Amino acid sequence: MKRTSKIAACLIALICALPIAAFAQTGVSSEAQEHILSQLRRACIPNAAVAVIQGGETSYILKDSERDTLFQIGSVAKSFTAFGVLLLEDMGLLSVSDPVNRHLPWFEARYRGVPVPHEDITIYNLLHNTSGITSDERRFPSIWLGTQDEFVAELAGTELAFYPSMGYAYGNANFVILGFLIEAVSGLSYDEFMTRHVLHPLGLRNTFASAQSAHATGRVIGGNRMGFFQPRTWNPPVSPIAIPTGFIYSSVADMARWAGIQLGAVEISEQLAMVARRSHEHNHATDATFAGRSYFYGGGWRVEWESGNIRHGGETPGYTATLIMRPSNNSAVVVLGNRHYGSTLQFGGMVLDAVDGVAFDEIGIDILAILDIAFAVLTAAGIVYIGLFARLAVRTARRLRNGGAIGASFTFKNMTGIFSPLVSLATLIGFYVGFPALNGNSLASLSLLAPASMATVIIALWIMAAHSWCAWLVKVFVKPQES
Repeated sequence: MKRTSKIAACLIALICALPIAAFAQTGVSSEAQEHILSQLRRACIPNAAVAVIQGGETSYILKDSERDTLFQIGSVAKSFTAFGVLLLEDMGLLSVSDPVNRHLPWFEARYRGVPVPHEDITIYNLLHNTSGITSDERRFPSIWLGTQDEFVAELAGTELAFYPSMGYAYGNANFVILGFLIEAVSGLSYDEFMTRHVLHPLGLRNTFASAQSAHATGRVIGGNRMGFFQPRTWNPPVSPIAIPTGFIYSSVADMARWAGIQLGAVEISEQLAMVARRSHEHNHATDATFAGRSYFYGGGWRVEWESGNIRHGGETPGYTATLIMRPSNNSAVVVLGNRHYGSTLQFGGMVLDAVDGVAFDEIGIDILAILDIAFAVLTAAGIVYIGLFARLAVRTARRLRNGGAIGASFTFKNMTGIFSPLVSLATLIGFYVGFPALNGNSLASLSLLAPASMATVIIALWIMAAHSWCAWLVKVFVKPQES
């Protein structure tokens, strides 16, 4: 398995080799820069921007991008949404202990078929992913491309995985709901509230809660996904309801400033600084909920118990993002890239190690690249099966023309041949049912996140299944000419 992964990694790295441009302001050794850039190339990310904050200085390492190039930041957007909610509390417009239903009257939930009392599921639960709403998004497939009405209809009376405050499960839907909450409480659209009360007051002029506003700057770098061993352009539409959970656009310079704000190293108003601190303060009320984990989930941040590091990774169709902060020495790392990668936080950890002088590690081959290889092989098999299908049709027509007849022949040998069609049928069922179940997504959302080769592999699987069944039916029901 390790040998196969290394071969696959070498193959993809060779195909994805691209010219690189790097700029470092200060603080990062040239050796570390080269290692970081080589790993970005190895990961097949066409354009990337890295920021390293150390001792009050920021270093930038750029791969075919600029400091003001705009990327989608994925789930790192949750930290902005949480900040907006906590700011509304500071403004006296809500309390995080309020029931969600108080501000969103349509919100209802059930646990084991019984309605959950409104006071038992609060804004606090949504902020900390302790609501019982999980990342299994097959329950609300409209989360990425649907409308608010469609999402609300799917969410109505949703069945919780656990009783609120009695467990933890990361779920994008929690922050979609918080986006609705911001709009309901503020009386503004999510974009208007965030821009007017959060982004601009914090000096984040290159961060956008609107895809239209981001693209109007002309500085958005297009997204990519793997497809037959190389990155391919991939920019599916962005649903406004998903922006609070993962589709904010930002630049590496703004994200470096956002990290500095969290670390208390950037001068802002005391009100905003207090809100930032609250978003990742250790709340002992969650100790039992997060017992046994290496971190607790604050307001849009994962905070590690032992080290105190604050982090979040993010992935959207076409993009990847990582932000890791070390309050213990006021350092941070930001990595933005325009290719959906299977494990975003690997990048942040690798950059931290490279900067710290730890023995250089390599980025592991990600699951999406492995899937792309598997899908490409299956696609090739599908092409072969088209030829086999044509051969079967010709041979069957010839058999009938030469005196063959239609008639059942249920011999033991013929009946054992059904094994192949049944395997092909099971493969199709596994793809349509098992694959989404393993990932916790609907097939529709998987089509946004999976390699481009997924579209052709579906066709290939159908061709292979159809051939298997046709071949078996011909064997059983088309008799050769009797001699």
